Amino acid sequence: MTIIEKHGAVSIWFGNVKDEHELDNYVDLTYDEDGDSIASAFYEDFHIDLVEIDEDFIEKAVLEEPSDNPSVLLEGCSYEETIIPKVIQHIKLHKSYNAVMMIYHFAYKGDVRASGAFDYIISTSYE
Repeated sequence: MTIIEKHGAVSIWFGNVKDEHELDNYVDLTYDEDGDSIASAFYEDFHIDLVEIDEDFIEKAVLEEPSDNPSVLLEGCSYEETIIPKVIQHIKLHKSYNAVMMIYHFAYKGDVRASGAFDYIISTSYE
């Protein structure tokens, strides 16, 4: 299992997409005729088990301009006053991104660190 449910944790990915539609297609779940969820490419790429994810705790955004500054990338996210200082303390980005994907109440423990246009950045506490 690549994700562990953990209250107070957030896992963060940064990536590059051309627009919100591309991000939605990459991340959003779809459903079959029985109402069962079908994993998107994001979950397949990072080997995330859908049973462990609650869609209500996913936050994603596309920025107008790419940045290599975590403060800029995470500006406006939930719990930003707690998350941004923790990310800055532990992460130095070596390239620019224009998209953010966050899953709250989960700590990603998978082996996949990069896939396609997205890189896993960190799991940290938002409390």
